[in-house]
Amino acid sequence: MHGFPAKAADHVLQASTTAGDCWHQLFSFSINLPAGLVATAQTRFNGALMELFIQRCFDGMFTGAIYASLALAIVMIYRSTGLLNFAQGEMGLMGGYVALTLLSPAGSTGIGIPIAGTAFLSRWLPLHPWPTWAAILGAVAFGALLGAVIERFIMRPLADRSSLSQVNVTIGLLILINGIVFQIWGSFSRRVKSPFPTGKDDYFGIFGARLRYTTVGVWATLLVVIVLLSLLIQKTKTGLAFRAITSNREGAALVGVPVSRTLTIGWAIASAIGALAAALVGGAITLNPLTMLNLLIYALAAATIGGLDSPRGAIAGGLIIGLTQSLAPPYLGIPTELTLLPPLAAMVLALTVRPHGLFGTVPVNRV
Repeated sequence: MHGFPAKAADHVLQASTTAGDCWHQLFSFSINLPAGLVATAQTRFNGALMELFIQRCFDGMFTGAIYASLALAIVMIYRSTGLLNFAQGEMGLMGGYVALTLLSPAGSTGIGIPIAGTAFLSRWLPLHPWPTWAAILGAVAFGALLGAVIERFIMRPLADRSSLSQVNVTIGLLILINGIVFQIWGSFSRRVKSPFPTGKDDYFGIFGARLRYTTVGVWATLLVVIVLLSLLIQKTKTGLAFRAITSNREGAALVGVPVSRTLTIGWAIASAIGALAAALVGGAITLNPLTMLNLLIYALAAATIGGLDSPRGAIAGGLIIGLTQSLAPPYLGIPTELTLLPPLAAMVLALTVRPHGLFGTVPVNRV
């Protein structure tokens, strides 16, 4: 009889100990659960922020490639003439619309209004509509012809005028060409078929961000162009003439360098690159009479940052402007109305450090 209460006491003691352990574990779990949830949420939040940052970098790389291609055209004109060609974007714009006309079938609309010139080309141009790359190359050829004609019949007669007068003429050309484009193709936004895959699944996944095939393709195209330009400038007689004219035009003419022909080639190359840029823009965004005018501001900033006489500086400047435009507004709280401010601030900062651009040639004053 006396053993029963002792055993009961042991069972009660054991039960109470077990219950105490359970309450302790439950208390510990209740304390650790919020901390675990916070840590998991923080990890996922940080991962989302990093993914968003990388995605914005990829977006900036794409726009930077477009700015760089137009800046490269500006640099080619400046290297050969010492002038800023404000009509560069509009010359490329006309080439972009030529690409649109070449690759669109007769009566093609997209917005209910036929594209001007498609019916004429379908009747008189063999194999129209052309494949995308063929149409872009046709636009590049048209751009080269347009640049050569402008140099020969408009800019060359002004060779003895002041630089300011020639720059004013390029501003007049900007207005003239923009008006021609508006009258022929209208003010509607059109999309040029991209030469690169643009489907929703056409991208490389990198740390959760999407690097579109379009971005890779545009940069690959731009690198091919810069390599070809480097070979032209470094390995050919035309390139040697370019360098001679850039250093001393009068001296180059005295030693027999064909200055006029070299300038024509420079304008043709620059206009061809502008047409390529417009075609790539139309394939990624849209093409309208104001597209290249808007891009010209950023392209001028890119060329200035890199150095107005440096092709590789145009590439670097375009990338800097594109990344600045993509990253600065969201992280610095800059409103959308002031998106032009960060690229211009980057230009001012770069010129403060390097007054002639990051890769520009510092002039040597001979005494």
